[in-house]
Amino acid sequence: MIEFSESQAGSVSVMTTKDSGLSVDHWAERATNTIISVGTQSHPLIAEQAKAFKEDVFRTIKYYMEEAIKSDKTSRIAELEQADHLDMAEILRKM
Repeated sequence: MIEFSESQAGSVSVMTTKDSGLSVDHWAERATNTIISVGTQSHPLIAEQAKAFKEDVFRTIKYYMEEAIKSDKTSRIAELEQADHLDMAEILRKM
């Protein structure tokens, strides 16, 4: 006998881009929204404080994501230079 099970995935969103990947802002916002949600039934003062905290978390996540991207780029340039691909390293450095 074949058994089937049913599951629900919840909400699904799809984001597309043209000629680029998704921005740091997009990923920082997704991370922030995953970490923090402000209830619609919250007391107005608590909701205001939570929204301010959420903005701070967004800025912090965005800053460290940008730093991680810079660090990764530096690592890739060093790897290319060590492999004697100086032209490719220079191209990446200019990007």
